[in-house]
Amino acid sequence: MVHNIHQQKCYSIDNLIDQSSKSCSNNKRLCPVTHDVSQSIVHCINDLNHRQQRPPPPLIKQIDLFNRQQLHHQQNLSVTPNKSPSNTIRFISSRTITNSNNINNQRGPPDHQNVTTASARYATSRFPFPPYIIRFKSNQVTLNKFKEEVVKPFQVKCVDDDMDILLYVKDSISFASLHDETKWPLKIAGEDYMFPSRPSIPPQLSVIIKNVNVRIDFEEFTNDVKSMIPEVINVIRMKNKFANIIHMVKLELSSVSARQDLLDAKKLMINYISYEITEFLSPAQVLICSKCSGIGHFRKQCSEQDETCKNCAQAFPDLKSHQCSASPVCKHCQGNHLSNSMKCPVIKSFRAELTRKLLSSNTNPTAVTPNNNNNYRFDPLNFPPLPSTQAQLNNPMMSKLDDLIVKINDVKDHLASLTVKHDKFEKFMVEKAKQDSHVSHQIDILTANDQELRKDLLNHHMLLERHENIFIK
Repeated sequence: MVHNIHQQKCYSIDNLIDQSSKSCSNNKRLCPVTHDVSQSIVHCINDLNHRQQRPPPPLIKQIDLFNRQQLHHQQNLSVTPNKSPSNTIRFISSRTITNSNNINNQRGPPDHQNVTTASARYATSRFPFPPYIIRFKSNQVTLNKFKEEVVKPFQVKCVDDDMDILLYVKDSISFASLHDETKWPLKIAGEDYMFPSRPSIPPQLSVIIKNVNVRIDFEEFTNDVKSMIPEVINVIRMKNKFANIIHMVKLELSSVSARQDLLDAKKLMINYISYEITEFLSPAQVLICSKCSGIGHFRKQCSEQDETCKNCAQAFPDLKSHQCSASPVCKHCQGNHLSNSMKCPVIKSFRAELTRKLLSSNTNPTAVTPNNNNNYRFDPLNFPPLPSTQAQLNNPMMSKLDDLIVKINDVKDHLASLTVKHDKFEKFMVEKAKQDSHVSHQIDILTANDQELRKDLLNHHMLLERHENIFIK
């Protein structure tokens, strides 16, 4: 996608691995393509407009069939260089929106949010890998020359200016290959280039080491891991929401085969200690409406008339004229945070339910043969999924969640029994204190009676002495 101060144009690029498309006869026109748009995409960002907000990349998984039909329809239309930016923007947005009549736009009560189809598609249809940004020192490199020397030939028209090229890949193998800077050419199209930043390692190239003691020498542990597995790039100690370190360590690798070997072995021996290896799962992205701050629908499907302030959770006809100075109030839980904050308990519960739904659903739909008939368009959303079988699916993640729930219930039962014993002990101590007080009172009474008896005995002794003296006289 090429962004310029004066114009915006949308270009589709071939897959970096598959064969390239035919050359364009006119570089000023949009390049016709006949490939699947779910393949890798190359974006070109003008350096003068680099600080502006970049549009999100198009969806690549769930709307594959819809994209192919839109692309086929776009090829049949005559494209002129005088096409306005608004028309281009409408074309881009039309690829990212499917049948809106089948999306549930209703929001549930504040204490419960239903997982909508749009939320599931939003969480699973983003680009899974961050882009590689290649910055050139001159404005002489075009995307055509770039792809000729990096991968395979393609044809595209770029603006004659400084630019950054965003290179998106479709799988972890391509990402790992491009992550190795030694595999890049020294120059591209005879021009020097640089990497202004390195993309973060995606979850598809990461694993988790469990039960790592928090008191070990982490630097020594890191050196041992890297010496045993040279493909390890980073060793990261995981932390909880309170920024406290936990018994988990994340390994970021540069090789898909090395990661798969670790997952197959399911353990790693370091300093004669066997550690369990599991897959690293990134949290699902939650779809939040930018108009009403509702969960589970896009702005264009929002049924609210007024826009909602994310800070005070109040609706206003013109939000731009609203200068909010109130303390943050969440729309969902009335907490002291923004309505789109990820720490909201309602959003957290929605993310957990969304993750559970994504794990339990079949993420590999059956391939559908493209239909060349323009009068008919197949949309899987028009057909509801069949009910799941009664037998439980053999899902490792679900099994782990079930085991975790069982263990949590056992802990709750144990805590309940400890609470009962504690209550009994407290009751026993109260009764014992009462008995001790009663015994102490009885002892005091006996002591007083003993003193009275002593006094009476002395009086009787004195009286006897007097009587004896009388008889003697």
